[in-house]
Amino acid sequence: MLVLIATGVSSLIILGQLQSQQASFDLLTGVYVPFNADLSKAHIQDVRISMQFSLANERLLEAQKLSSQEESLFAPALAERRDMVLRARRIVDDAFRNPDRIGGAEALEELAILQGALNQLVDAVTMAEAKGPAEALRDIRTQNEIDGLFRFLEEESSRAIQKLQGQVRHASRDTERLTIRLLFGASLLALIALLAVIWTLRPLRKLTEGVRRLGRGDWGQRVKIRAAGAPRLDEVSQLAHEFNLMAEALQERERRLIRNERMAAVGQLAAQVTHEIRNPLSSMTLNVELLEDEIDNPSPEARQLLGHITSEVDRLTQITGEYLQFARRQKPERLPMDLIPELESLLDFLEEEHEQADIEVRRELPVEPQWILGDANQLRRAFMNLLRNAREALSDVDERAEPAQLRVRVVRRGEVVVVEIADNGPGLPEDDAERIFEAFFTRKAQGTGLGLAIVQQIVSDHEGGIEVARTGPQGTSFEVTLPACDPPNGSVFSPSPRSSA
Repeated sequence: MLVLIATGVSSLIILGQLQSQQASFDLLTGVYVPFNADLSKAHIQDVRISMQFSLANERLLEAQKLSSQEESLFAPALAERRDMVLRARRIVDDAFRNPDRIGGAEALEELAILQGALNQLVDAVTMAEAKGPAEALRDIRTQNEIDGLFRFLEEESSRAIQKLQGQVRHASRDTERLTIRLLFGASLLALIALLAVIWTLRPLRKLTEGVRRLGRGDWGQRVKIRAAGAPRLDEVSQLAHEFNLMAEALQERERRLIRNERMAAVGQLAAQVTHEIRNPLSSMTLNVELLEDEIDNPSPEARQLLGHITSEVDRLTQITGEYLQFARRQKPERLPMDLIPELESLLDFLEEEHEQADIEVRRELPVEPQWILGDANQLRRAFMNLLRNAREALSDVDERAEPAQLRVRVVRRGEVVVVEIADNGPGLPEDDAERIFEAFFTRKAQGTGLGLAIVQQIVSDHEGGIEVARTGPQGTSFEVTLPACDPPNGSVFSPSPRSSA
């Protein structure tokens, strides 16, 4: 009985330690880490603005005013900086509305320092935006104040993260020492209880290491504390599960940020190259037409040569047009839409192409509407690229044992709608499957390498995802995942798939 009582008391004490540790971990992962990430983005934006201000100040001293182009560039940048700072402040404000979740009043004392500095920063960036770009350029004092506040906030946030990491480590060690003291000298039952506690503490060490690596920027860190498929029963498992979800979200956010910055740079380069090429192409087209008019009774060889020139100029014009579309991609105007009629319309439009290529198309579309928030034109373009890629893959096979088939399938999986486009073509090489969404990557002799890059960007703008779900000798399958939404009338549908060829 005494052993059971001691075991019960030790379990209660350990539970208290775990709850205290969980509060510190929630404060770290729910407040400081996302706050630090948002603040870093805002600081990066501020550094960009400062660099542009330095360049523009010289021109401002010479011309006494900014050009309209500079005004149009600086004004959105100032507004974006203000929005980023407001997003960071909302994280701190949410913590004040739920103090018990992060450790109560003691945890709010340090957050109050951040909140005060954040309020000053919000006032400063708002005032700078209200003054306008030209006046903001002249107000060096305000810009210096903003830079100082950014540095102060980042230092305070980093210090708090390091402190919380230490608290988690110390709590783990204290729990081990306390457990050993309480269970020392017990009988076989106490020994079993001790082993059980040690077994319970193993995931805490993994969790501590995961927090440490996450603090160093290792967004790929995951904590595995149970066998695959085992039920998640204890608080440590739940905590690790939430940690993994948070790490995945941060990693995905980092990937999207890097991808968007890379795509923006590529788009800017494509726009510049396109601008330099289009004028010579137009001149070549005009000169070929004039040459055709000037030559009396041209020989077949001359006609063939002029035809080749015209064909190549047209092909280059088409490529530059694709580059220009890639560079000037508009943000989607997302409205509630039923995805099924849009896919039906697109498949009907491409039906003649598929018939000419002798491709059998199977439509596995649900009868019920599948509502999403989307831009119909952009999504149509994305799915058309995928369907035409599949058609080209099927056309590349000279001899096949079975007819060419293309399958379009739509299913509802929880809160998302999944569109699968699969073919029974030759499949993709393993290396290509990993790089296929990179801009300008292509194996086609006449390809630009922009099709799938544009598809991925459109899907990403719709808060969705795209992946190569399957590839190999039996064919390739792409899966596009889009967040579902409620229909305009608020009713709920559940999918019931149908199949048609």
